[in-house]
Amino acid sequence: MKYKKLIQALGFTPKENTSGIFQKKYGKYAIEIDFEKEYFNFGNKIKAESKTTQNFYQAENWVVLECVDRLLKKGYKPQNITLEKTWKTGHGTSGRLDVLVTRDNGSAYLMIECKTWGTEFDKEFKNLEKNGGQLFTYFQQDKDADIIMLYASELNGNQIQFRNEIVKIEDDYRQTGNVKDFFERWNKLPKTNGVFETWVTPYEFKSKSLTKKDLEVLKQEDSSFIFNRFLEILRHNVVSDKPNAFNKIFTLFLCKIVDENRNENEQLHFQWIEGQDNHISFQKRLTDLYNRGMLELLEKKVTDVSDSEFDKQFLQVEEQYKEKFKEILTEIRLKKNNEFAIKEVYDDDSFEENAKVVKEVVELLQVYQIRYNYRQQFLSDFFELLLTTGLKQESGQFFTPVPIARFIIKSLPFPEITDKKIEEGNKNDLLPIIIDYAAGSGHFITESMEEIQKHIDSLDEKKFNPTTKRAIKKWKEDQFDWAEDYVYGIEKDYRLVKTAKVSCYLHGDGLAKVIHGDGLGDFSTSTEFKDLLKETDKTYTQDNKQFDVIISNPPYSVSAFKGQMNEEKSKKAFDLYDRLTDQSSEIECLFIERTKQLLKDGGVAGVILPSSILSNTGIYTQTREIILKYFDVLAITEMGSNTFMATGTNTVTLFLKRRNNADAFNIEEAVKKLFTNLQDVTINGIENPLQKYIAHVWDNISFDDYKTLLQKSPNDNIKNHEIYQEYDKKVKAKNEQEKWTNILALEQEKLFYFILTLKQKLVLIKTGEKNKEKAFLGYEFSNRRGSEGIHAIQRSKTIDDCTQLYDANTFENPEKASTYIYNAFKGNFDLEIDVKLKNNITYQNLVDMLTFDRVDFEKNISLSSKKKVKIESKFEQVKLDSMLSVLESGKRPKGGVGEYQNGIPSLGGEHIGLNGKIKVSKDNLKFVPVEYFEKSKQGKIKNLDILICKDGALTGKIALFYKNDIDFPQSIINEHVFLLRTNQNTNQKYLFNILFSSKGQELLKSNISGQAQGGLNRANLLNIKIPLPPKEVQEKIVTEIDKLEKRDIKALEGIKKFQNSISQYIQELNNHSKINLSDIAENWDSKRKPVTKGDRTKGKYPYYGASGIVDYVSGFILDDTVLLISEDGANLKSRVYPIAFTASGKIWVNNHAHILKFDNIATHKLVKLYINRLDISEYITGQAQPKLNQNNLNNIKIPLPPVKEQERIVAEIEKLEIKIKALEKQLAEIPKLKENILKKHLE
Repeated sequence: MKYKKLIQALGFTPKENTSGIFQKKYGKYAIEIDFEKEYFNFGNKIKAESKTTQNFYQAENWVVLECVDRLLKKGYKPQNITLEKTWKTGHGTSGRLDVLVTRDNGSAYLMIECKTWGTEFDKEFKNLEKNGGQLFTYFQQDKDADIIMLYASELNGNQIQFRNEIVKIEDDYRQTGNVKDFFERWNKLPKTNGVFETWVTPYEFKSKSLTKKDLEVLKQEDSSFIFNRFLEILRHNVVSDKPNAFNKIFTLFLCKIVDENRNENEQLHFQWIEGQDNHISFQKRLTDLYNRGMLELLEKKVTDVSDSEFDKQFLQVEEQYKEKFKEILTEIRLKKNNEFAIKEVYDDDSFEENAKVVKEVVELLQVYQIRYNYRQQFLSDFFELLLTTGLKQESGQFFTPVPIARFIIKSLPFPEITDKKIEEGNKNDLLPIIIDYAAGSGHFITESMEEIQKHIDSLDEKKFNPTTKRAIKKWKEDQFDWAEDYVYGIEKDYRLVKTAKVSCYLHGDGLAKVIHGDGLGDFSTSTEFKDLLKETDKTYTQDNKQFDVIISNPPYSVSAFKGQMNEEKSKKAFDLYDRLTDQSSEIECLFIERTKQLLKDGGVAGVILPSSILSNTGIYTQTREIILKYFDVLAITEMGSNTFMATGTNTVTLFLKRRNNADAFNIEEAVKKLFTNLQDVTINGIENPLQKYIAHVWDNISFDDYKTLLQKSPNDNIKNHEIYQEYDKKVKAKNEQEKWTNILALEQEKLFYFILTLKQKLVLIKTGEKNKEKAFLGYEFSNRRGSEGIHAIQRSKTIDDCTQLYDANTFENPEKASTYIYNAFKGNFDLEIDVKLKNNITYQNLVDMLTFDRVDFEKNISLSSKKKVKIESKFEQVKLDSMLSVLESGKRPKGGVGEYQNGIPSLGGEHIGLNGKIKVSKDNLKFVPVEYFEKSKQGKIKNLDILICKDGALTGKIALFYKNDIDFPQSIINEHVFLLRTNQNTNQKYLFNILFSSKGQELLKSNISGQAQGGLNRANLLNIKIPLPPKEVQEKIVTEIDKLEKRDIKALEGIKKFQNSISQYIQELNNHSKINLSDIAENWDSKRKPVTKGDRTKGKYPYYGASGIVDYVSGFILDDTVLLISEDGANLKSRVYPIAFTASGKIWVNNHAHILKFDNIATHKLVKLYINRLDISEYITGQAQPKLNQNNLNNIKIPLPPVKEQERIVAEIEKLEIKIKALEKQLAEIPKLKENILKKHLE
């Protein structure tokens, strides 16, 4: 029945005077279908080399019938159609081609392979895409064919729909020797029209022209397909100059970008129009697009004359001469190395060779949309592949990988700068003004725009004044429109300017000011500079001071670059210019000075530089002086050779904040005055700066000693000091007077830089080396064919998932390095470093990174110097030795204390708690005999003694001993503990609180010596310096902290009381009858899904295991509130952590925790509390690996009252929990309050 409907739709009708035969006439020719004999009669002109297509047995034969009908209706002659075509081969005959259409001369024109609609067609189409399939095999038998086609059709309602995938044969396909070679040369872009459409006549293939609305949105798989296909095109066309080819593809992108600026239904010019184009007309059209793109996007007018322009200018010239002139002009325009010369072009033949390549590349790109008003990630991926594998990097350039650009941008306080400007509401200055003065490929520009646009999208415009409100609303609707006023890029290399501009469009914007010019150009006279770059500061005429943010990776080590600079202008513009020689290569130094010139006061920068910037001498010393004078250094990131692809150079990224020019000048003048009058007054907010300098640099020298140096009559203490001795030997001078002048000038300079750097803290990040560096970065580079470029270090994950540098979704994630720099810009250096990052990140004092004790004071910034830990204070720093009356350690009897079950308690490191208190229990208490204690001469503990753990993993732990801490009148320390007792000048509790503070603990740990875990030795401990205020100040500190201690004790007692009340409620449940857990909860273990750590994708959803959250992943398996109960693990026995815990919302659970779902939340809560207090040892199996299996879990008996009573009990418990939480919050604040008391009185 369905086939009769099909032939009726085709126009077949019953044949007169027959039974079961249907006929259709095509002029004088007819085809018949005999339903009784189940036979197709294709007439006497259509040839059939086999009868397999003439029966009803195969569904495919109906597709062949419909295809033949379509060919005849189109106008192809029946005598030119052959069915089941075969060719003779060396082993007999080939397979059978369903339909062959020949020309009138008998040569092959169109090969058609028919398949049924759906699965069969899709299967063969996959074969076509994979290896060419059957059609490519048939083509090898007769290479005269112009078209090969995979075809299917079906009846859909009353209409017949067809589908064809067409390969148009190019001349070079005919030259291939086998299917594999043909497939490699094929452009992998089948067409879907051009044979049967209304605009096509027989034997004239004409694919429909593309309009803007026909373009396909790029998908993930497309980016790698386009890239690999582009490489394939270069290979089979033997393109040897790969960098040039990659450069030309950016030119083609420029053409496509400008071409997509059309109406939806307007025909695109960036396409090869089959049946209309030849290589000349096509390249003329591309050239016109190029000229338009250069003018519109890069503001450059290309020297060229288009055909239309020629016609306008030579309107009066006779047509015959005009055409001849045009031919000559075309030769000049196209048949030489022009903007599309992927291969070298110098004559007709080379033009044709290159034109084939250009056509293939355009056909590869033409169907895809590449211009978006948002960031198209897959287009970005493709762009990144092109950059990292194609463009040659030279003259000190190396492209910044996107992850590094993101890291730097995520480290800068973009949200705060943006919010501040929007709050101020200056309509012409609402957003951060950003510049990259060596823009390269444009990564910093595009990534920073993305970050600001995200922040704009998150703003509630209703909160702001009408002008600001309108601006934000507009920027939300027309994304990135703001960039034209707020984002600048400068690039000297024209090729890279084009690349950066293309990058802006491929990332969703083309409006940023990407300027073709020199980043070191003169502000007032440079013809390339525009708008804000033309400004100069009225007070400091070298400076521009217009930009809020600089992010850049300037070139470095460019040989003899001075010769490219204008000497007269550069001398005025740069203080460093006179330090250059004709052969100087240190161009990065001038970019540092340019950073100083461009930034507003308070502006921020993230600049990548070679590591030599921190340590080399000569012009590098003067460059560091600029850094130290005009910037706060907030962070330094040391990056190894794995960071960048094209260079083995180690680099650093400096994160800087601009200071006012007057700051350094005022400090310098104050230091000069100090050296004249010897008055140690406050400078730069630092009290007694000279005394602090002496303590830091001239160790063990007093202020009075140092005065003798300044008075040019050094006393013995000065003369015996190694710094003075080095001065005496190495300071060069003609006479004694000049020598003293030089020494004092050097000391004055050192004091100046000491004051500049003393208050500066910074974040130091080191990426590590080799595999550790790769793990930290989260990416690596590959040159392997087919896998070129940058890749995540873990398969099936993105770099964003793997990197420890940044979190793509937030500025605040303590597991990522950028968070610590971002907080440093906000003035927060107290954020605790995540344990996973402690090998990579430290907080440093800038002053400790400079070396002040040498004659050659080069202002080197050392990244490996040992950090000097110091407790900041306005009071004198004294050695611990002068504060103590007793420092001693204990001993134990030979053979240890294990055999003694009673006697005098022996306290060791394990008895010193992290909370500053002694922690003893019947399980950890050890003893020494009474006789041993009485004979001991040291280590006997008194009330308020300070105990410090002197070795082991927790060296530096400290506790204040109270006599009530243990139920014994006497006790002694062992050999792993120091006992400290102060003299009359120092309050015992004051010393404890200082050493227990975060800075005190840091100070103790910084003095650990020895290998492996190391320890504190007596000499190191005694040499520690601690601020010693007057006794009354010490006592004030202790009094205030004691008040906090009382609050601490009271809060702990309150918590214990409320917890006992909760336990009482749970205990009273036992008055009710017990029921199996399986009767009150639904077990959801079947929903669990474990994922190994290596296969997890990082995300925001909690991933639960036996003891709670073990990770965060990108997906979830539940969105509910459930009770999780540990299934296995040592905690089932030790009960260090709760074994039952609530999980709510979108979560993932692995197979180490049971999942229970309750109908009532009160039941859920009571079961959780009950199980966490229940001895479940009878339900646990396994000794080495304890396990609570599902069956035993189900059988746990739970006492429960009626639901109403449950709800009443839970309501009471929750009231108690609220009180506990309030007290716990109070407890958590107490350590910070103690720190504040110390700061208040000491600093």
